[in-house]
Amino acid sequence: MELTTIKDFEQYALDHLGSAANIYYAAPAVSGTTYNENITAYQNYKFRPRYLRDVRHVCTELDVQGHKTSLPIGFSPTAHHIFAHPLGEKASASSAEAENVIMIVSLMSDFPMEDIAKAAPNATLWQQFYILADEEVMLDLLRRAEQAGVKAIVLTVDQSSWRKHECYDNDDIKELFSKAKYGNFQKYIAKDSDFVTQFMKLMPWETNYASWDQITWLKSQTKLPIIVKGIMTAEDAVLAVERKVDGILVSNHGGRHLDDLQGTLDALPAIVKAVDGKVDVYVDGGIRSGQDVFKALALGAKMVFVGRPILWGLAYDGAKGVGQVLDILKSELKYTMQLTAFLGCTNISEITDDYVIRTESISKL
Repeated sequence: MELTTIKDFEQYALDHLGSAANIYYAAPAVSGTTYNENITAYQNYKFRPRYLRDVRHVCTELDVQGHKTSLPIGFSPTAHHIFAHPLGEKASASSAEAENVIMIVSLMSDFPMEDIAKAAPNATLWQQFYILADEEVMLDLLRRAEQAGVKAIVLTVDQSSWRKHECYDNDDIKELFSKAKYGNFQKYIAKDSDFVTQFMKLMPWETNYASWDQITWLKSQTKLPIIVKGIMTAEDAVLAVERKVDGILVSNHGGRHLDDLQGTLDALPAIVKAVDGKVDVYVDGGIRSGQDVFKALALGAKMVFVGRPILWGLAYDGAKGVGQVLDILKSELKYTMQLTAFLGCTNISEITDDYVIRTESISKL
């Protein structure tokens, strides 16, 4: 079977992964409004192509946080890759290494961060974190990340509380989660204890406490760049910059935790304006094509991150399947760059909002 679009990979996963894994990977908050907004936001922007330009040489490389990447496309942190493929995050990291793109490894990975790093020693890995209820555990995890060679810490800030999704009461889901390993946390929980209960006590929603002071504290504990993930407003972006973060990832957790949020693409321009070039701004959520990637870059994102499409590629053919997903996105991005024909050397940094227009603006012309 030849899969030629991201939609093809999604359909393959729906047909072959099994209902439990698909339910878990796809699960929106409740009604799915935020999940849908993430996708439809991209449909609200159209292209403004400029023709008769020299587009024979298109370059998709760029420098991000001091490291060169082949594409402005990375892997968002997603938990439990093992539900899609036995090699889980090891396979995903191997693909990231082969394609020379950034992978944000979830703290909820099935394999420990050290094993993932060993599986892809030349990959540019960023480690996702939460502010945990146990400071000693968090500091130990931070030291482990440094020793494993990760290049940045991505702190998720939009989950200081947690609501159990109704889909988790499904018996098939419960059986699926019996296979979850939570590799990063095994050393902190006694083998003779109730793992789930003890694990939940470590999580940020155990205390429901979150503060900007925690950003300052984390910055004081490591020299690694700190990227804050989950920012959705200009006001919080300004506060993040004041706390001297190194980057902002505009994200609403893939629409998994709260309904009636803006799509991340719609939130992006105000955040980019507020940051005013002081730090990099990235975005994830709803990206399903290279055209979507271009639109996000045009609206000010330094690069984008994709989550579910990586899992669909993993389900199709492990690391090779993830590589195929990236190849599709790259091909579509380069084609879009050529047809919108931007100036000179056709470099990623030259993509601007001159090349897109919001649909509602078209009606006013």
